[in-house]
Order: sequence, then structure tokens, then C-alpha cells
Amino acid sequence: MDTQSTNKINVGGSIDRALNGKYSLKVGDILSEAWKLTLQHFARFTPAILLLMLLQLSIFYAALKLQLGDIWVLIDAFANMDSPVDESIFQAIFMANFSYEVISAPIFASLCMMAMSHATGFNTKLSHITKGLAFTVPVILATLASLILQASSSNLVPMLSIYLSLVFSHSVLLICEKRMSPMRSLWYSLRACNRKILPLAALYSIVVTFVFLSIALYGIGLVITLPLYFHVKAIIYREMFGITLTVVATKADPSSTTHTESQPSEPDVQKPSGGNDTFDA
Repeated sequence: MDTQSTNKINVGGSIDRALNGKYSLKVGDILSEAWKLTLQHFARFTPAILLLMLLQLSIFYAALKLQLGDIWVLIDAFANMDSPVDESIFQAIFMANFSYEVISAPIFASLCMMAMSHATGFNTKLSHITKGLAFTVPVILATLASLILQASSSNLVPMLSIYLSLVFSHSVLLICEKRMSPMRSLWYSLRACNRKILPLAALYSIVVTFVFLSIALYGIGLVITLPLYFHVKAIIYREMFGITLTVVATKADPSSTTHTESQPSEPDVQKPSGGNDTFDA
């Protein structure tokens, strides 16, 4: 008869260290590691990125069409810059942006989980793009709360909205990896990010600059810069809060004549990384 033993391994930081600021974010090292992970997992991760982009563009288009009726109204408004753009068009764009961020949040969470797998040495599969659906309700609630706070603060101090988007950036990962509630994840993310706000701002500023440059170049570079963004986010999270891996080891009984090792259907970690091992969170 086989026996199984389960051990938990923490990779990186911890919640206590994150809240106390006892972690290090070296901009050069993080960007270098993220770049290597992006190249290493390019073939597996890029299709998931493209699916997320397609979903978000579809939601954005549908939301605009529902509000404006004819999408050409938007194009004509910006093509003719001689006359002022109607306020309703800006409101429609805002609501469309709000809609795609909220509705696609569970898939966004899935990509964050896949990037965390890469940051701990495991491969992923395209089917893992549905993993975030298990956290749909808390992820959407956290995203809603974050967006509402950002929108409200932008009316008072525009820069405050950017600050909130930065300090709330790891709430979704805390929900999926630490199983935190939406409000608690936002609070913990804010407290931890405030401890290292300058290197954090530098990292995200660099990556966002790369993303905007990719968009300016007809969007071709997004297949590199978006995976880079997710890997930077995952590495920062690992260094701040740590990622807990559950290792399940199966030991065969010497008296048994035959031995078959079967893996659980939904383990946290199947076995230590190497070769073509796949992380199945």
C-alpha cells in the first residue's frame, strides 16, 4: 500500500515580511528574471495573453455599441477635431473601459496565477486560463472596489488614482494565492506596497512605458511586453508575500509486488520543477 506525505514550501517572502517592509525589490534583477521567464514560456503563455486581449476588446466594443449604437460616431468625433467632442462619448468610453476590466477580471486572475507558476519554476498549459474562474466573485468585488476608489479619487487629485492603482495591484493575487477576502486583499496590498513604493513605481513605470511603445508600434510588441508585465507582477508578489507550494510525495510499500503512482486531480504542486513538469494550481 502506498503512503502519501504532504509538505508545504514557501518560496520568497511572507505576509509578515511584506507588511513590515522586510523584502527587497531590485529593479534590474526583477526585469532580468521577468525577461528570461517571458522568453522561456513564450510559446505556452502567449496564446493565453491573446485570448485575454480578444476578450477585453470584444467586451469594450460591445459596451461602446450598446451605448452609442453606431461605433462610427466615436470615430467621426475624434476624426473631426475642429468641433468639441460630446461629453457622452467620453462617458461611453469610461463605461466601456470599466466593463471590460470588471468582466475580464477572472481571466486576468488566471494569467496572474500562470505567471506565478512560472516564477516558481513550473510550466503551465493553455487550459489554465480558466483557473481564475474559481475566484470569480471575490476577484470581481475587489476589482470593482479598486476601480470605484480610483474613479472617485481622480475627481479630487488625478495623481491619487495612479497611486491607488499601484498599491492595489496585488489584491487579485492575494485572493487567488492566499485565499483572502476582497477587502482584506486590498488592505494588505496597500500596506505592503507602501513600504517599497519607489522601486515598485519604477518597475511598473518601466513596464507600462514598454506597453505604450508597443501600442505605438501597431501593437506588435504587445506579445512580448504583456507577458513581461505579468511576470514582473508575479516576481514582485513572490518577493513580497511569498508563494506557498504544496508538495505531495508518494512512497511505495516495500511488500507490494506492484506500484502505480497516481497524481491527485487538483494538487497545488505535482512534483518539483524540471523538464516538462506542469504546475496545476
